[in-house]
Amino acid sequence: MGVEGKAISSTQSLNGNPDATAEASPSTPPDTSTDATIGRFRDAVQSIKEASPPVEKPAELQVDSLTDSADRSAAPLKSVMAEQFVLVDSQGEHRATLSLDAGGAPALALSDASGRARAAIRLGADGAPSVVLYDTSGRRRLEVALKADGATGLGLYDETGEGRAELVVAGSGTPSLSLYGPNGKRLAKLPTNRER
Repeated sequence: MGVEGKAISSTQSLNGNPDATAEASPSTPPDTSTDATIGRFRDAVQSIKEASPPVEKPAELQVDSLTDSADRSAAPLKSVMAEQFVLVDSQGEHRATLSLDAGGAPALALSDASGRARAAIRLGADGAPSVVLYDTSGRRRLEVALKADGATGLGLYDETGEGRAELVVAGSGTPSLSLYGPNGKRLAKLPTNRER
């Protein structure tokens, strides 16, 4: 019964019972409450701060220094896989996009500082490549294409995006030039049907 009395007395003093005294037992266990643990941790952190020399904040890193250190410290990647790559400028504006279209064909679009597409390189669904140049309004003005059948073509477009001239070399090697009016009606064709 005496052991139980000491245990009760120690517990009461830890819980803040005014009737019990902290010196009731010399074998009182150390305070392990959450508040006491946090207090000891705070004291330890403060003593580490006071003992440590001041640390100077490093200067801001420049992009060139990052590139130089990356070049020296790591081997270049052998490949990177993704469904889309977007290149942005220092203002976050999209300047180039490499992606797949809805049909799964790859395309590279190049944009000006305002984010307007100005050039594109594409592969069609049949694998035929083309290069298209756009004006500042986003309208197609020039296209160079290689068709799946081996024909090559150059198309010139007006400010409305309407085709006005077409130079084609057929897969067989036969060239032709067609000129169109603003309504899409053919104005001239070389060679003419009689010259073939």
